[in-house]
Amino acid sequence: MMSKKIILFIDGIPDDQKVRVRKIEQDRTLRWRGSGSSNLVSFLQSDLFGRSNIVFDTNRDQELPKQIIHAVFNQISDPDTHKITLQKADEFYKHIPKHIPFFNIPSQVMKTTRSNIYRSLQGIDKLHVPKTVKIQPKSPADIYEVIKKEDFSLPVIFRQAGDHGGISTIRVNDEKEQFHAFALDGRDYYLTQFVEYAQKGIYAKYRLVVVDGEVFLRHVIFSDSWIIHSESRTFMERNKKYRQAEKDTIKIFDKQIKPKIQPMIKEVCDRVKLDYFGIDCAIDEAFDVILFEANANMNILLNNAKSKDNIWTKQIDMIIRAIIKMILKR
Repeated sequence: MMSKKIILFIDGIPDDQKVRVRKIEQDRTLRWRGSGSSNLVSFLQSDLFGRSNIVFDTNRDQELPKQIIHAVFNQISDPDTHKITLQKADEFYKHIPKHIPFFNIPSQVMKTTRSNIYRSLQGIDKLHVPKTVKIQPKSPADIYEVIKKEDFSLPVIFRQAGDHGGISTIRVNDEKEQFHAFALDGRDYYLTQFVEYAQKGIYAKYRLVVVDGEVFLRHVIFSDSWIIHSESRTFMERNKKYRQAEKDTIKIFDKQIKPKIQPMIKEVCDRVKLDYFGIDCAIDEAFDVILFEANANMNILLNNAKSKDNIWTKQIDMIIRAIIKMILKR
């Protein structure tokens, strides 16, 4: 009987070398949790292949274990916080024989900064990508100078590079903002043109997942606020008709929404060149899409709902099957 083929999954330590330690085992092994990973390995249970995992550190010299592998999946996914390990992963990729499939090539992940996604996805029919620039301000005056120089119009969104989930994100409505909550010390921030996307006063953010060029719906969150993240579901708990609206959207997605946006998704894939990534966006009644972000660094496969009998289980299972199918096909 032939042994299973081995898929190597790569993770990386962030540039600042900070991780959250969850547990210290008796043998002093650290169990830790870090950001900046697409985090697939623990969800891809399959009898058809074995899984191996390696963590790239930020040291120049790192001895890698010698093992037989049949494919590699790069899980390092944040180009703002993992520059060092993405570079190491790319050097590793260059030494992998061409016949071994390599998913989410690191050099392509490096290109998924918010500002680069803005530049690279211009001119796609039915897709609007709001202007985004990366800045290193040392004072509020520096920020307003860029807003004027780059022809932004207020309001604009200001956020620290590498933060997600609404952390360190504000909407600047006028020139009175003093940015007291931010360290303006030359570190990277993003400025993004704010685009009003409410329909009848309600905002809806879709999380789409692209696997091997095919698009799936992970979820849609409704809110009365422009900034939407997981905690925005409290609005849906208070307004149960939007819980039903999410169920209805999931039900019609494959037949009524997916065919309308798939040509646009194909063009995005051709430019982003990733095998697996997420898209956060708004979709209006004409199936025009406003893109908020597109990258592999999204919470997609984790289902932390209290009951397994929930509307997201089927969506996640569908995505997992698509990932496994993609791996086996290669």
